Amino acid sequence: MKSTQIAIDIGNGYIKSTNLEGEKLHFPTISQLDNEISILKSDIDYTININGKSYFMGNLAALKKGVRRWEYNNNFNADTLLYVALCCHILAETDQIDLAIGLPYSCYLKDKGERLKKDLINKKIETIYKNTQRNIVIQDVSVYPQGIGAYFSNLYDIKGKPKKGAEEYIKSIYIDVGYRTVDVVAFKAFNDQFVLIQENSFSLEEQGMYKAINNIAKKGSEQFEMTEKDVEFAIQNNNSIFENMYGKLDIKPLEHEEYQRLAKQISHDINLRLSEDIKKYKHIFLTGGGAIRIYKYLQDIYPNLKLQKEHIFCNANGYLALKNTK
Repeated sequence: MKSTQIAIDIGNGYIKSTNLEGEKLHFPTISQLDNEISILKSDIDYTININGKSYFMGNLAALKKGVRRWEYNNNFNADTLLYVALCCHILAETDQIDLAIGLPYSCYLKDKGERLKKDLINKKIETIYKNTQRNIVIQDVSVYPQGIGAYFSNLYDIKGKPKKGAEEYIKSIYIDVGYRTVDVVAFKAFNDQFVLIQENSFSLEEQGMYKAINNIAKKGSEQFEMTEKDVEFAIQNNNSIFENMYGKLDIKPLEHEEYQRLAKQISHDINLRLSEDIKKYKHIFLTGGGAIRIYKYLQDIYPNLKLQKEHIFCNANGYLALKNTK
């Protein structure tokens, strides 16, 4: 049976997934075991049965008091298989899966990719979603560092076809702003080959968007008690307005202050690591789920900064490009 290619960018904050048809999924990296009594249950996104157990996923899991469970020692999240199962069930045409998956750059360098590959290769997963049952088999697994996917998505489309004019961007730096980490990767050309400059590539741990969200929640709580979840919901669903029984608060001024603070911290850490080398790059691309939030603040620091097209999905797109240009 023909396999289906699926790319999944499993971030500490959000899942980003796509297939060769360009269909996409984007939802918080939150899962919650469904132990509820069957009252008014429906096929709301996302409730899925995986290997005999029912789970809430994404925004629904957050609504059900689920939390992100990343591990600070960079071990893999125990829920990885759940996110893989959901993405494959929804996006794959067949049950045979050729999977491309990404890890934070620092995790990849610690051989975490090989562990993930061993965990997933030949894995069989039984799923039921919206009354459709599937027997998924992960036939092949490729693991890539986050940021590198973004680089190759600038050069090739998801089917491995070179993009017109892309050769201009071979020498580039990518700043991938995630929920927890910021990954920086640098490339140059040598003898008509792409060369990753490892001494200029690294992860900034604990410098992602959650840091700004956490600070917004703390400052907002001086007027109304609020959590990081409340801040995320307000930003994504209520035009940055937090409301409760005591009134409402526009958190946009706090966003401005914290995004600017985060941008300054990120640029300080990058400049400290790269020193004068950063001036040698004509192109710096800002990418990742948090890119749009801090772009204007980093643009004041790096005049050659560009917001990458499809910045949320560019890593996943790049993983498919890498698979198809081997």
